[in-house]
Amino acid sequence: MEFNHKPVLLEECIQGLNIKKDGIYVDGTLGGAGHSIEIAKRLSPKGMLIGIDRDTEALEVAKDRLKQYENVKLVYGNHDDIKDILEEEKIEKVDGILLDLGVSSYQLDEAKRGFSYITDAKLDMRMDLSRQVRCRNSSKYI
Repeated sequence: MEFNHKPVLLEECIQGLNIKKDGIYVDGTLGGAGHSIEIAKRLSPKGMLIGIDRDTEALEVAKDRLKQYENVKLVYGNHDDIKDILEEEKIEKVDGILLDLGVSSYQLDEAKRGFSYITDAKLDMRMDLSRQVRCRNSSKYI
């Protein structure tokens, strides 16, 4: 299945970010890069976009979709760690942050991801497939 996801409120988000061509922007929930492509289009070579995601499949898709932009840095991580990620990149401030919180249509439609109850598949619901599954009411991992 192809990783398709229509960004939520795309024009409104881009308008709200009020993108400066030389600015620094963070997409903390990169996903399929729908929002990020629109941000990157508006940046000059002096601007920068940092895309963060904890889904390695999404990062691979985004890497391909954003390959024409040299001022894009993709980071495997969680938006909860934006401060640490920016410190690591030696960035003191940004001009805007976008968080499209929720589940993507790809995650719902792709049975192996375990988000959907429409198909007969194992319930999983991890955004980050590299993390272990933790049993509820237990400290044990499987």
